[in-house]
Amino acid sequence: MAIFPLAPQLPGEAMLEVFVYPDPARPLDPSNKFSDARRLEFLGEKTAEMAYMDLLGARNRRLSAAELEGKVSDTFGGFAKRVAETYHWTNQVGGYPPNVDRQSVEEALRLFHTYAGAVIVEYGYPELRAWMAKLVAILQ
Repeated sequence: MAIFPLAPQLPGEAMLEVFVYPDPARPLDPSNKFSDARRLEFLGEKTAEMAYMDLLGARNRRLSAAELEGKVSDTFGGFAKRVAETYHWTNQVGGYPPNVDRQSVEEALRLFHTYAGAVIVEYGYPELRAWMAKLVAILQ
């Protein structure tokens, strides 16, 4: 059985943004580069999906652009859900509103994207891609 890699270590202020459910009424802290969970989620969405596409493309070089796009679209949500479940991320989130389904693919994507965005802010794309390469090798 493969050993699941440790997620990149993040500073405390990043962990608060990732693991406290976003409150749009909370003011931003300009001295904290992680202060906006929605921004982290946006950065993570774009860069994590790019890394995932890059990694799947490298593993499946004969796929056409349309086939690769379909494979990424069909599998990324499940990938993010397996990652969130393996790390037990939904159990670590505080402040969930009552109407949020903690077990949904959407919540797994929100968590994965936000964590990935914090990794981008702290370490940059190479660290995110290296971590995701280990995950893809185990889960794909």
